[in-house]
Amino acid sequence: MALGKLGAKLCLSGAVLLLVGCAGNDFGFLSPRPPQSFEELKKAVSRLRGLPFEQEVSMETQKLEEIRSALSTAIEEESAAQLSTTGEVYKRLGLLPESVDLPKALIDLKFFQQAIRYDARKRSILVPQEPLGTAFALLRSPWRVNEEMAQQILLVHALTHALQEQHFHWQEKIKTRDTPDAKLALRALIQGDAVLVGLAYFTENGEGTKEKILAGVKSLFRLAERLDDELPQFPAVLRQTLALEYLYGSQFVSWAYSRKGWEGVNALLSDPPVSTAQILHPEKYYLKREDPLEIVPWTLIRQFGAQKIVDETLGELMVRHLLAQNLSKEDAEKIAAGWAGDTLMAFRERRDLIIGWVTAWASPSGAQDFAAAFRGGLQRRYGVALVTSPTDADKLIAPEGAHPLLLQTKDNMVLFLDGIPGPHAAEIAAELWEELETRKAPLRVPFELAGTTQLPLGVME
Repeated sequence: MALGKLGAKLCLSGAVLLLVGCAGNDFGFLSPRPPQSFEELKKAVSRLRGLPFEQEVSMETQKLEEIRSALSTAIEEESAAQLSTTGEVYKRLGLLPESVDLPKALIDLKFFQQAIRYDARKRSILVPQEPLGTAFALLRSPWRVNEEMAQQILLVHALTHALQEQHFHWQEKIKTRDTPDAKLALRALIQGDAVLVGLAYFTENGEGTKEKILAGVKSLFRLAERLDDELPQFPAVLRQTLALEYLYGSQFVSWAYSRKGWEGVNALLSDPPVSTAQILHPEKYYLKREDPLEIVPWTLIRQFGAQKIVDETLGELMVRHLLAQNLSKEDAEKIAAGWAGDTLMAFRERRDLIIGWVTAWASPSGAQDFAAAFRGGLQRRYGVALVTSPTDADKLIAPEGAHPLLLQTKDNMVLFLDGIPGPHAAEIAAELWEELETRKAPLRVPFELAGTTQLPLGVME
């Protein structure tokens, strides 16, 4: 497929589907708007969002090839080598198929999301020169959308991102987040805000009503079941990140919006969520603040620290996806909901890859459930049956001659070691439990606007 056609398809099916619907009459309250100039659109978005543009924002056209090249360069300069390494670790865990080139897949994803985007350095909205076209892979709109309307929808998103950057400096906040899970949570907040602004723009001629906007957010969840069928060009794990950013992100933001309107959304941007668990379960942010447990496996750091190549938190979304490779969607979500924190480390010893992963759970039974589900996936992937260690009843190991694996549960924690020969792995596990450090986040007051009762959208029905 030519780049222009591909770009048109990605651009439209990326942002439009998440704004104007998929479920027939569910979006009957939306109405097409007459085309507006860029200046008129800026005023409309500023008015709807209740924020002025602090710096002038212009519109600049670029070729699709230039947009993709700029996105590719940004990824290559910042993290291409690290992404390749992370991809190798994810494949070993079972998060990615062996055939996936993670840096390329992420470039495709960025292009999908940002064919029309705000460039903070230029203070400009970058728009493709090529016609967008009107082929909607996922669109089931109650009214026909033409090319001009499609561009307006995408510009609403980009202008919202400009306001977010000017008032809340969200790009810098993302850079300072220390784990991919925390970064993804912030992106979900940013995209969720933009989705609500888009719904407001197409509700009752741009005046918007809170009830209809909230109903629109709820209807968007019908898209989640179709992402796998409609977006096969992305690995499943990246499709899950799209669902989190736009669908769960809009649900999360709607909790604050339902209470205090855009002032509530502004408060979120000033004190963002710190994990995908909080995005997936808004009550863990709003009602009883549950930040992830920080886990420091000193033994792994001391033994292999000089060879460390990955140090991150996977988070609930990735754990959910990992378990869903071998469980039903419902069972994977139920087990993953008990996630309380994790630390994933990988090390390169000569040419060998070593992985150490420690996960924390809300209860000992939750840890046992995760260990059992994860064990099933390991056994299928490696074609072996893990057996009980002769020295520790709670320790499972690969049989002699198989790829070295160790899985052990203690209280509400689970340890997984991959690539360390049996006797050495047993020694490391024993030491790790002795000196494992866990740190609770400082007590934080739940979102002050949330009130004391369950909010209307809650966890998705």
